[in-house]
Amino acid sequence: MYRSSPPRISRAQPSLSSALWAVSLLVAFVAVYVVAVHTEVGQRADQRAFLSLRGTGATADLPHVVGLGSVTDLRLWLVSVVAIIGLGLLAHRRLSIVVLLALPVLGILLTQFLRDELLTRPDFDGLGWVTNTFPSGHAAAAAGCVAAIVRASPRSLSPVAAVAGVGWLTLVSQDLMVWGWHRPSDLIGSVLLAAALMHLVPPSRARGSGENYNRMLVGVITAAVAAVGPLVWAVTSGHLAVAPVGLAAAVAIASLVADRGPADGRGVARGAVGTHHQRVEYTDRSGGQQDHHGRMSGVVD
Repeated sequence: MYRSSPPRISRAQPSLSSALWAVSLLVAFVAVYVVAVHTEVGQRADQRAFLSLRGTGATADLPHVVGLGSVTDLRLWLVSVVAIIGLGLLAHRRLSIVVLLALPVLGILLTQFLRDELLTRPDFDGLGWVTNTFPSGHAAAAAGCVAAIVRASPRSLSPVAAVAGVGWLTLVSQDLMVWGWHRPSDLIGSVLLAAALMHLVPPSRARGSGENYNRMLVGVITAAVAAVGPLVWAVTSGHLAVAPVGLAAAVAIASLVADRGPADGRGVARGAVGTHHQRVEYTDRSGGQQDHHGRMSGVVD
């Protein structure tokens, strides 16, 4: 005889949780700051890359049209808001849309606080006038909007949004360096921070069996495809300093695609009553359940 017992719930855990993705991106953020800002070698490499673009004729290129001016343009924010709300509703989101709208603004405030109050820049060259620009508020604004759009999107559309967003971030980053506002490390740090914040919002739920695929594999493919644009642009335009920024953006934004989160969890309740057992299976995707009754002849699995 088996004694009655309450149902036991077990859930399959995702391979990489949202929290782990966020922590990984924050660790990368700190690493970029330490290497590029707090070491003499890092500062010099960062400065050389920055000076290769500052004040150049790159302002006559395409990024001049869609770059820095767009970051501070009210129309960009309106387009981002419409995209986040529209894609969020398409993905059957509700209250999380509000959070997605707020996080880009929070990212800007956080980067400004970190740059002005917490993170310092040692003056290894003894110039005295070198100001700290890590991380970039402008890059945080652009990256926050892109990350929110990718996170709001249905799973089938998020890779497309990520690839397009990384291309745009690359162009924005180039303009920020051309205008002399920020170094490459500033831009990379802001992108990493914006993506880490967006992992606070759960990914969109899978809506059918067609979307039940390996998210990590999709994320890797998305990162690889997204990296092609920045690399091709950097080589063909001769603006090599934008390549590391574009590559970092490809990985950071693609992490939002790879993140399975709790939406892929599968719950199973198991219990035994008398000589019969009952198993109830719950799936987050369909919300359905299956009951199974049978004679108990061994250990309840």
